[in-house]
Amino acid sequence: MSETAVKICGVVNMDTAITAARAGADYLGFVFFRKSPRFISPEAAEEIVMELKQASFDEGFELPKLVGLFVDAGEKELSEAAPFLTHFQFHGHETPSRAEELGLEFAVDVIKAIPVSGADDLALANEFSDAVDILLFDAKPPPGASRPGGHGASFDWSILSAYDGETPYMVAGGLTPDNVQEAIAAQKNAAAFLGVDVSSGVENAPGEKDEVLVEAFVNKAKNR
Repeated sequence: MSETAVKICGVVNMDTAITAARAGADYLGFVFFRKSPRFISPEAAEEIVMELKQASFDEGFELPKLVGLFVDAGEKELSEAAPFLTHFQFHGHETPSRAEELGLEFAVDVIKAIPVSGADDLALANEFSDAVDILLFDAKPPPGASRPGGHGASFDWSILSAYDGETPYMVAGGLTPDNVQEAIAAQKNAAAFLGVDVSSGVENAPGEKDEVLVEAFVNKAKNR
């Protein structure tokens, strides 16, 4: 199995972005969903990206892929963020054809979040497998939740053994530096497994990333 890709999601400041990038994170996620405690405006995210690109050039570390998280966003919202992103990550009611269409329209790769609590939920992944570039298996939010992720909840990772698609996938939901290796080990026989995604598991409080935890997560995920 190749080295596990790591996504640090919910980046809201330059310190987190540069810590994650220096540590070797492969993806950084910006949350463009106002109900999230990790919300950031496209303008603020673009400033971080510009500074990060300069730091990458100056220091020689590789620039992570840049992901925008959206929940049923309109074209205007997407168009404001698309110029500085490499990926759209959809958590809303997008259909497979719409997700594919938006990726082509804005020239970005597309990640589709699939909420999981049982094996039956994998049927949705099969619907999107030909339409998107990456699937993100995330813990299904609790009933009545106002946002689709970032709750720190996990799910039974062994469920994913029933996924037999070829579209690469990442695992999210309740991951921390303490359990990420266990989550990765559960995917050891999965050819489509790409990596892991963390947000609340490297925070001191909602939206406040801990740089030590960010570094620890990347190092544990990459088995350093």
